[in-house]
Amino acid sequence: MKNFLSLLFLIAFSTQSYAASILITQFESDSSGYTTMASNLSAVGHNVSIVDVRTAGTLASTLGSGTYDQVLLWDLTSISYLNNDDVNSLASFWNNRGLVVDTRSYGYYFQGNNLSEIALLRNVVDNLEDSGGGVWVGTDHADEWTRNANPFLSAIGINPVTGLFSDPVNFADPSSVLLAGVTPTELWAAGQSVGQAPIGIQPNGIEMFIHFGHIRADNSILPYISASFPLEGVNPDPNPVPEPTSIALLGLGLLGLAVTYRRKLHRA
Repeated sequence: MKNFLSLLFLIAFSTQSYAASILITQFESDSSGYTTMASNLSAVGHNVSIVDVRTAGTLASTLGSGTYDQVLLWDLTSISYLNNDDVNSLASFWNNRGLVVDTRSYGYYFQGNNLSEIALLRNVVDNLEDSGGGVWVGTDHADEWTRNANPFLSAIGINPVTGLFSDPVNFADPSSVLLAGVTPTELWAAGQSVGQAPIGIQPNGIEMFIHFGHIRADNSILPYISASFPLEGVNPDPNPVPEPTSIALLGLGLLGLAVTYRRKLHRA
């Protein structure tokens, strides 16, 4: 009986899920890139919603009426759609949790079914979840293509995305948790312009670590993706709370034990 009970606990905790409730912001009329992202995340158990935020105030009202773990701010437009209420609501939602700034996020739109793109997307979400939730800022180059991302970064005390570059990725630390299952040279297609992601100690005191980028001829590094967690990521909760399905499974197992024990008593 002890062995059986131990097995039930093992099953219950091994089937627990780290499913996140994710909100993706839509800034384009063509929703194909957003739906591809959503389907790739839903396929591994995450709960994903897409909200068209091209009307000012929509993001604020959505965050105020729902419960989310993460927001993927996918800003690939030259139009400023978010108003102060939107920016402030997103800043309050972030509340010093996980943060990823990705200046080559258009790859998810142009080649969203590329296996390396999918792996990177899922890795970002997993590590944000390990950070207690947070915001992924996906954008392009400054100034005309960061008009929604940079106001948010400024509001939370993070340096903005700057510059206009087209240098290929040639720096990708293999120890980065964002690189699991990723071939860096397959990311983001080729030839697009990008911005420089913030790294180092930020005005709000947190440190942003470089995960991917370009090493120039003078050995200076141009960061394309930075995160508030280091290359090895953050330690997830060592004692996670099992999901309701796991608890239900455990309860059914214990119920079966009780029934078996009562039958043995009647037979005795």
